[in-house]
Amino acid sequence: VKKQAEKAKEKTKIMKNMEKIKHKIVIMSGKGGVGKTTVATNLAITLANNNQKVGILDMDLTGPNIPKMLGIEDRRLMGSEDGILPAEVTPNLTVVSSAFLLEKRDAAIIWRGPMKMGVIKQLLEEVYWGELDHLIIDLPPGTSDEPLSVAQTIPETDGIVIVTTPQDVALLDVRKSINFAKAVNIPI
Repeated sequence: VKKQAEKAKEKTKIMKNMEKIKHKIVIMSGKGGVGKTTVATNLAITLANNNQKVGILDMDLTGPNIPKMLGIEDRRLMGSEDGILPAEVTPNLTVVSSAFLLEKRDAAIIWRGPMKMGVIKQLLEEVYWGELDHLIIDLPPGTSDEPLSVAQTIPETDGIVIVTTPQDVALLDVRKSINFAKAVNIPI
């Protein structure tokens, strides 16, 4: 009963934190190296350039590349009374990434599942995005810890954009992502 009460409290905190975000879009693939981060970055920039308020949540915790793609690798996350503040790229585009937590850019992030889950929970509960038109969530390859946590935790996800390339191996893996999206009831 105590564990259920804690989970309900966490979910309420995440829902409250996400209520000022109109649209939540997940970018995923079952395969690495197919362009998920490129798609996430370009989608976010395009929306921001069209006067939309956009946030990017880099959920590839052990291989964060969004800051590199946006040229903001030297940023650090700051705190405020409202919570953790995303790094500003432009007035319409902000970013949160585990890359901002590293002392050295090439430091390895070696986390097991429980540690990743704790970081995901903290990011979803404590990052203060403010009012956003779109939150773009860039996931790592696969369908396990990060994708499942995001799918089960973020309320009212609008959809999943699945990225692939035409190689047979990529298509084999992307079918798993399609089945994942169907299993968690998020539109593709």
